[in-house]
Amino acid sequence: VDPDMSAAVLEDWTCNCTPPAVGWAAKAAADCGLDECVLSCSTCADKTCTDVGQGCNDPRPTEDDLGDWECTCIAPSTGAAARGAAAHCEIDECTYTCGTCANATCTGAAPVQTCFDPDEGAGSLSDWRCECVPPSIGQEDG
Repeated sequence: VDPDMSAAVLEDWTCNCTPPAVGWAAKAAADCGLDECVLSCSTCADKTCTDVGQGCNDPRPTEDDLGDWECTCIAPSTGAAARGAAAHCEIDECTYTCGTCANATCTGAAPVQTCFDPDEGAGSLSDWRCECVPPSIGQEDG
């Protein structure tokens, strides 16, 4: 873009990126960024990750690398990142410290108990339980 095309004003041109890419440069080629986790476009994440409580990562935020964004698990949940879709995140409420976790409730009890989390899916919280270690018997839900 040359804002003033008169001969009296030279070297005032800029290069601007074409939407949805963002960026510009004065008197040089623009470094256009296209972070598909932030922008809204046909190849963008558009809240796919954030709507399920996950992070989003665009490893190469350029126009040349579209569709490479991935959802990532947010600690304390763990799991492999998924390209172009929600990741499968898990949280073992017996192992981690969190608001819904056992947080040593079972291991500090008498008689000796262990913690069991039947569903480690990040969407299944507060389902852990303490179980007695043989020869004791019994259990109590978290």
